[in-house]
Amino acid sequence: MSLQIRELKKSFSIRTLFSKVNFALNPGEKIALVGPNGSGKTTMMRIILGKEHPDEGSVVYPREAKIGYMPQEIFFANEVTLTEVNKETGIWDLASEAFSPLQEIQKKITTIEKGFAEGNITAQLQETHDRLINEFERKGGYTWQAKTVRVLKGLGFPESRFNDPLSTFSGGWQMRGYFARLLLSEPDYLLLDEPTNYLDIASIRFLEDYLESYPGGILMVSHDRYFLDNLATSVVALMPEGARVYRGNYEDFLEARKAWSEEAEAAQKRQSKEIARIEKFIERFRYKATKASQVQSRIKTLDKIKTVDRPFEQRSLDFRFPPCPESGQTVLEAKKLNKSYGSNHVLKEIQFSVYKGDRLAIVGENGTGKSTLMRILAEQDRQFQGETAIGYRVSFAYFAQDEEISYENEETVYQRLAREAPFEMVPQLRKLLGIFLFSGDAVEKPVRVLSGGEKSRLGLARMLLRPANLLLLDEPTNHLDINSREALLEALSEFPGTIVYVSHDRFFVDALATRIIALSNGQAEYYDGNYSEYLWAKEHRSPEETGSSENLSESSTSEDAKREQWKNRRKDNNRAQKIEREISDVESRIAMLEQQQKEIEKLLSNTGPEISREKIAEYSQNHATLKDELNAALEKWEILSEELANFSNEAGNGSS
Repeated sequence: MSLQIRELKKSFSIRTLFSKVNFALNPGEKIALVGPNGSGKTTMMRIILGKEHPDEGSVVYPREAKIGYMPQEIFFANEVTLTEVNKETGIWDLASEAFSPLQEIQKKITTIEKGFAEGNITAQLQETHDRLINEFERKGGYTWQAKTVRVLKGLGFPESRFNDPLSTFSGGWQMRGYFARLLLSEPDYLLLDEPTNYLDIASIRFLEDYLESYPGGILMVSHDRYFLDNLATSVVALMPEGARVYRGNYEDFLEARKAWSEEAEAAQKRQSKEIARIEKFIERFRYKATKASQVQSRIKTLDKIKTVDRPFEQRSLDFRFPPCPESGQTVLEAKKLNKSYGSNHVLKEIQFSVYKGDRLAIVGENGTGKSTLMRILAEQDRQFQGETAIGYRVSFAYFAQDEEISYENEETVYQRLAREAPFEMVPQLRKLLGIFLFSGDAVEKPVRVLSGGEKSRLGLARMLLRPANLLLLDEPTNHLDINSREALLEALSEFPGTIVYVSHDRFFVDALATRIIALSNGQAEYYDGNYSEYLWAKEHRSPEETGSSENLSESSTSEDAKREQWKNRRKDNNRAQKIEREISDVESRIAMLEQQQKEIEKLLSNTGPEISREKIAEYSQNHATLKDELNAALEKWEILSEELANFSNEAGNGSS
């Protein structure tokens, strides 16, 4: 039987979070719960758990069913079952608590077998022993240890630390331990609120593979587009205009949402025109006795019209980085970097150059030194061996991984930004904060009360105070919702300077990167290309190359040749992206013109005697104008498509 949500409604004060929400979570189904920040996604999960009560509606599921929940922050979720574990409990013991019923069965079997050894053998005990053995085997008694190893390793725990107590791990790693226990317990319904938080890319890929074949129902909230695209079989959207259920993955839902919005907008425009036409008739003939009955009829028609609301447009980030001065070709150099924490050698002989226009992604599992390397490059950490050198006319801006918690005492949003603003920027600070969705009283909020997403947006606003031609970004997507991540991605794609960044958002990494540095065991692999290409190259390299820290790129050219190659690739990528954006814009215009043309053709095919010749002539003229515009748009589309095809062929020949 499914978990059913029936007519659910929840309000806080005078604000309704959601209402009339209906959907069912079936075994094996994976539902993405989406909506703007503040739309009630976490509240919905807490209602399902019985931690909060709805104003209306109900949650129905089988009495014997188990529901498991992974909140965003276990240490602030008031979840006794999650936080009651002794901090000296080992990671293995924590995860294996999922199998405590099996362990109880095993204890009973051991007790009975001990009695057998002492001669205490009866038919009843033999029958109980057989029953317990069968139950133990049926419930995975001989495989639970292997499953525990698989999940702990998949979530990034090295086997050498399986017995280390919780207290020796950071908060993020402790969350992974609790998550492992939850996954291994296999509840019938799994509620996951931002499950990819604190996971690195490798762990996220493991989690996707694990959940792909999960037998129970999954309801998940995530800002990771790839995660939702790869897993979701349905989408429940909590939108201001009401809840919607869509069968398909997240990418399909986005296409459908766009169509819904366009349909609603078109319907609203048609209705506005119809209302205006009726009102014009009423005003024109209100005082003519011969038209009195028709006027009254139209007044009644107006009263009966249920207005179509304009589609809700969520406020989202829309910004560009300020123009920056040109830098030299070599932007940054790192030579034989070594960094240790006690006996832990995080970085060993790391050496690379960053060139003008690079989008260099630093990837690797948690704890491999990504943030350490970023701090060294940003001159925040000087306790290392080796050398870094900033290039000619290079000015950099740095976004730290802990950027969202950087503030002083009761400092407000405005004060935090003003503290670092140059004098000439002060008059523009409120406008800048507005761009990052801080307006009105929000600019006077203390930074300490801001959400993680708000603090991240404030950190990004800081980077616009001064022009920089090198951006060093350590997890800039943390706590940002999908819309904000895509706005940041668009701004970075148009940034003319150089970018070095760390992110566990694979969509973000893949869309932006032109080069990869992959850190592992203190060493680095270097690859010229995006993240998908790097993964392909890594999976298809020969066995003798496995474990090598050499460049995975097939090219073995000199440093100067590589520099020129990277420069040309950047130009090619930028040009290709520009053509693709232009094609997308033209395709949107073609769709709009075709729709308008169809509407006019419909009007022309249904003209009655009440439509004047002047109106018919106007329709015809509009149709002719639309036809010309459509032909011009189609011609432009053909030119751009041919240009992109030629460009792709040239790029393919150049790389062969």
